[in-house]
Amino acid sequence: MNKIIKEIENRGYSIIKNFLNKKEVNNYKKLIFKHENKNRRLYKGTPARDTTDKIIYNLQNKDYKFIKLISNKIIINIAKYFLNDPFYGFLPNSKPNYILNFFNARSSGSKLDLHIDCHIPFKGKNIFMMQFVFLLEKSTKKNGCTVVVNNSHKSGKFSNRSEKKLTFLEGEPGDLIIWDSRLWHGTTANKEKKSRWAIVTTFSSWFIKQKMDMPKSIPKKIYKKCNNIEKQLLGFSSIPPKNENERINTKRGYIFPKLLGK
Repeated sequence: MNKIIKEIENRGYSIIKNFLNKKEVNNYKKLIFKHENKNRRLYKGTPARDTTDKIIYNLQNKDYKFIKLISNKIIINIAKYFLNDPFYGFLPNSKPNYILNFFNARSSGSKLDLHIDCHIPFKGKNIFMMQFVFLLEKSTKKNGCTVVVNNSHKSGKFSNRSEKKLTFLEGEPGDLIIWDSRLWHGTTANKEKKSRWAIVTTFSSWFIKQKMDMPKSIPKKIYKKCNNIEKQLLGFSSIPPKNENERINTKRGYIFPKLLGK
């Protein structure tokens, strides 16, 4: 834990080798292939690079096993260290109060320019968003691996897309790559025309708006399997009230409403 935390703080990222074993990798790949939508609809305004990437959105809605993956104790302890609000108040500090912000599987196609995912560049030790990427297939320079600029999370600036001092985060199936969302990162182009599947998990502090409305979209059969911590990770403890007659605080404990939108 200390080694991982120091690497993320100092250079902006850390790599945990063999986080998933071969059996786990194969099981998650089977789930990916099961839910891959080869005829997915491209909405108006879809970024050009997304038309060539293979993407499965909202893994939390596809199978409970994906939720189980990100509620792993090691994952929770790392994310909790960086993202927990110490003044949350409605839950013990020993419990996570950060949330799942975006959850998909992706196989790179076109090159992705350097960028930051937190949208607002800022300096300081506190982090409000970070990525956990589980590699399911070999990741290399030739097939679209992640590239980063070491220490760029400390710059307080938007990415310089002309930066040449890049680190290539190559890895094997089962490796877990974690980075501070302020880190300048992108991908190389996938020139091998073979898949490079990875599970991309974005966590954020509870007050950052989720990319998808997870509390309203979660299937009932999956919701029923979730424990209190997993429901909280999905955002059920930080649903804004409709008005002041309901309550005046977005934060809640393990007091969950009826399943929304069902």
